[in-house]
Amino acid sequence: MKCIKCGAELKQGCLYCSVCGYESQILPDYSVLEDDYLRSLLKEENGTDTTEQKESEQTKKQKKSDNPYRLLLIILCCLLLFGIAAGIGVKLYIDEQNANSYDYQMEMAQKEETEGNYDEALAYYNAALVIQPNDVEARTFMADIYMKQKNYDSALVLYMEIIKLDETNREAYENLITIYEEKGEYDSILALSDDVKEADILELFQPYLVAPPIISPLGGDYEDSLIVTLFSLKGYDIYYTIDGTEPDTMNGILYRDDNIEFEDAGDYELKAVCINEKGISSEVATAQYHVEENPPSYPSVSPDGGEIWGETYVTITAEENCSIYYTWDGSDPTEASAKYMEPLLVPEGNNVLSVLVVNDKNGLSSEIYRSNFIYVPQ
Repeated sequence: MKCIKCGAELKQGCLYCSVCGYESQILPDYSVLEDDYLRSLLKEENGTDTTEQKESEQTKKQKKSDNPYRLLLIILCCLLLFGIAAGIGVKLYIDEQNANSYDYQMEMAQKEETEGNYDEALAYYNAALVIQPNDVEARTFMADIYMKQKNYDSALVLYMEIIKLDETNREAYENLITIYEEKGEYDSILALSDDVKEADILELFQPYLVAPPIISPLGGDYEDSLIVTLFSLKGYDIYYTIDGTEPDTMNGILYRDDNIEFEDAGDYELKAVCINEKGISSEVATAQYHVEENPPSYPSVSPDGGEIWGETYVTITAEENCSIYYTWDGSDPTEASAKYMEPLLVPEGNNVLSVLVVNDKNGLSSEIYRSNFIYVPQ
């Protein structure tokens, strides 16, 4: 055992060192070299800790010196993010305002239309109509674009909506007439004019309004044959029928300024229309006629009987389209009797001239004419 203080050998059983008097303690045996080696290790270890401690302190100092710049960077980043967020918010707000702004949609639509971007312009006009569904102006601009594109069906729908919203819109009527004429739908032009009340708009339809023909004489009851004439105020073609069917260019007779004759007795329904150079038909003019079957009148006989003292010829005349039959013996003449062809020589003696007139068209006969002739030669 050795003294822990001076390193002297302790005698066995001694409680104090005989050299330095320090209380003895039990220590493990080790050499001075070992002790020196341990001390050197402790110094190195302490030196390392001191270096690391110094380095740690320097790092802390460096971090402390860097803290203000890092804080400033963080603040700048936060401000940048806030600015971006604010910008996005403002843009979203502006977009929302524009989406709900009729004026903005119209402005953008006209800008796109001016640049020839018709699809984009139509999209903006549609957005404007969502905001103001009864707007006429947006519909007018859209219809104009469709007219430029020759998309007549889409333009027609818009112009019809416009005149429902504004029945005094002359431009809409003008374009509708143009569309219908382009499509050859003249009946649609006439139908469009039915509800027009404004005089200046009605003027637009004058070239398409064809007056019906004038029929003369008017319908009614007539005796004997009847002659009817037709007339167009503007010289349009006239087509007619006499059997009650509807007249047109296919099912009708073209009137040639000649007379329409109803020679036979019966009932007739005359229908006639005027058709202009565009192929537009007028309303149908109608006249109903009842023609009665009247027999011919008495013939005209000259001389009209009596005493005759010399050779005499009798002249007989009757209505047109009639034949004349006669007898001298007082019997009733028929179509089998002698037919009058030239003046008759009065026979000698006391004779009764009997004359019958027969209508060659309807076969009706007149009453019998009788006259007494007394011829005594001198």
